[in-house]
Amino acid sequence: MSKLRSSVTWASAALIAVAYIGRPEPVQAGRLGGFGAGFIAGGVAGALLGGVGRGGKYRGESRRGRHHRETTREARPREHRDPEATKEVVASLGALSGPEQVEILARINQTEVVKVVGTTKALDEVGKTVSNDDGRDYTKKITSIVGYFKSLADKADDKARGDITEHAIEQSLDRAFKNAKLDTFESFLGENWSAERLRVMVIERVEVELPRLSNGNNQGNTPMEALDRLIQRAAESVYRRIFETSELLAANRGSALFVQRLYQTHGRLVDSQLREITDRLITQASNAAVAKFEPQMRRDENGFALRYRAQRIVFDCLSEHVVKITSSETAIATPQDIERRLLDTSTSTCVSWLEYQFGTGDAINPQKPMPLRVVWSEKGPKDDASMYGRAGGSF
Repeated sequence: MSKLRSSVTWASAALIAVAYIGRPEPVQAGRLGGFGAGFIAGGVAGALLGGVGRGGKYRGESRRGRHHRETTREARPREHRDPEATKEVVASLGALSGPEQVEILARINQTEVVKVVGTTKALDEVGKTVSNDDGRDYTKKITSIVGYFKSLADKADDKARGDITEHAIEQSLDRAFKNAKLDTFESFLGENWSAERLRVMVIERVEVELPRLSNGNNQGNTPMEALDRLIQRAAESVYRRIFETSELLAANRGSALFVQRLYQTHGRLVDSQLREITDRLITQASNAAVAKFEPQMRRDENGFALRYRAQRIVFDCLSEHVVKITSSETAIATPQDIERRLLDTSTSTCVSWLEYQFGTGDAINPQKPMPLRVVWSEKGPKDDASMYGRAGGSF
């Protein structure tokens, strides 16, 4: 057997030598010569390492494919890599440069972006300067309304003109603005409920209802009296919507104020579990206190705004008593104790705050809008002149 193995080894070596004589260049991958040389070399390696097994079969057959792949990989010509291109690829995996970031952000579209309180602005592109004059130009919308009725009159068989004019609409809008007390929001300092924006909101509400005035057999001759009533109702509707929005924002501020007081009191002792459940706990406590006034709120035309105001008052009440609610003899109370104390405080102390503001009768005491910066106390809101500005007049 040893003689046979030695004969196979020398014969294979001789074949390899013959195959490579006169072929100094590297063997190209995929050519027949390379494949043959790899196959012969695999047979030699199998004979040397594994020997010949029973029946004349090589026991190193599984190594042939690996040897062929290694021979092919070494014979493959190496491609040239551009160093500058490599730097660009590496740079692309990291942070983008400033101009590249600006270019990408400029292609992100956003709509209905709330910039400041009382201002809703539609942006076509982030990074692009867009004028917000259209959000204050109510005279342009008044001209559009006059043009709407003029187009209806031009289409009608009867060419009689109505009494709707720009001046008449402006006078009606001024009366509606004062009657609906929209100038109250205009005086809130820093909240940007300007007279121009509020008038635009009223006109936009009117534009939605214009088809109801023109549909029918009046052939576009809608009287100014009907349009005046529509403007008055639109101003009242805008008042209720802004009242509700203002109280909702104030309730969110009250919720954030409680969390702020909690951190100011205990600092690092406020763990992740308490942070996650704080909002839910104070909301449950607020609902427990407000439940007493639900029947009266349902009967009020500003029911939603009053519900947000009640939450706002309870949140300010809980913030006032945050030390007593969350403290223990050593450091900070457990979440279970905090939950129990929140409910007890809201249904006892905070209910008295609500009764002072809303009353105890069958109807809730009349309420007026308050700036966002107003904080409630046991004896009502802490209101001062620094929270108000002078409302602009009209001519």
